[in-house]
Amino acid sequence: MSEKSCRIIGIQHRIKMSAEGEARPTIVHISGKSTKLATEEDEAKFLSTITKGDTVAMALGGSGDYLAFSASRIADSVGATVLRVPPFVLAKERTERAFAKNKEDDAALLAIMAKEVPNLFYPVLDRDRDIILLRECFRARIDAMKARMACEQRIRQRVIGQIFCRTDGIFPEGGIEKTYDAAKANDAILQAVLKEEAKRDNDLKKACESSYVYQQVFGPIAGMGPALAGRIIASIVDIRRFEKESSFLKYCGVHVLADGAFARRRNGQIANWSGECRQALYLFVTQQAQRRPGTQWGDYLRKMKENLRERHPEPVEVAGVKKYTPIHIQKMASWRTATRLAEHIFREWWKCEREMEEVRQVA
Repeated sequence: MSEKSCRIIGIQHRIKMSAEGEARPTIVHISGKSTKLATEEDEAKFLSTITKGDTVAMALGGSGDYLAFSASRIADSVGATVLRVPPFVLAKERTERAFAKNKEDDAALLAIMAKEVPNLFYPVLDRDRDIILLRECFRARIDAMKARMACEQRIRQRVIGQIFCRTDGIFPEGGIEKTYDAAKANDAILQAVLKEEAKRDNDLKKACESSYVYQQVFGPIAGMGPALAGRIIASIVDIRRFEKESSFLKYCGVHVLADGAFARRRNGQIANWSGECRQALYLFVTQQAQRRPGTQWGDYLRKMKENLRERHPEPVEVAGVKKYTPIHIQKMASWRTATRLAEHIFREWWKCEREMEEVRQVA
């Protein structure tokens, strides 16, 4: 086989423009040489050059998921391979190799790792593409939902303006809300947006139901439907990004700080967790308070509230702030339940990945 058909390609994918307007091209390293891909069009052209025998090495997760999806599809069709390595493994290798102290050298480092320690990588398989596609479906659903809300707001403001600016000074029968409902029902743009949102909801439902993660990890959780599960899965994408449970909890924003308090936004501190994942976990837990006894997480939440009330039977005032009121107890119990749920997801998802990896190795 020729040298060209046995290439090892390291790719460091980057968002093409930083928030400050700085150009950040994707870097491709082949045979000791690095090339910069300044646009998505350049990336698409490069992908078309993947040939039989090539090995493409990338980092797992992050902005490169779409590129990994497309590269793996092409690789499958021509007989090449796309491998991805967890970020924490890449970080360790970076510290142990003298030339790779700077992240700018990641493309070259990935190529060397794929050659020397390929066992540290995971191949991109159908199940990985399913989750990447699920994330795309979730984002499309959020865009459609925001479009619907914006359209409804415009209609409402238009109705209010028309009513208060009537030249005859007479308010219509039924008031603003009735007029608003009628305007929504007759607005062609809103009806099209509602149809689009329904389609996106259905797409997300199908993507979740076909995903092994949803089937084995989230589906068995009572009350965890595609909307919430999709939000969590789309935020995490791949549990193999996280080496430790503590790192996963920090990413989800349900970890406990050094002072014993739960993480929350504070002035002067960076909230470096996933807002989508944190919100989804909290929404799920708060919904459990309304569920009948007999569900795992609803019962856990109620038990946690009982334990906290036993420990703090009466509200107290600390530094001018009231603590252990019913609302405070509810929030404490909810966050603790969210933490336990995140721990459950981490363990079950990793268990699922290990089992599937064992099956793949045997095959």
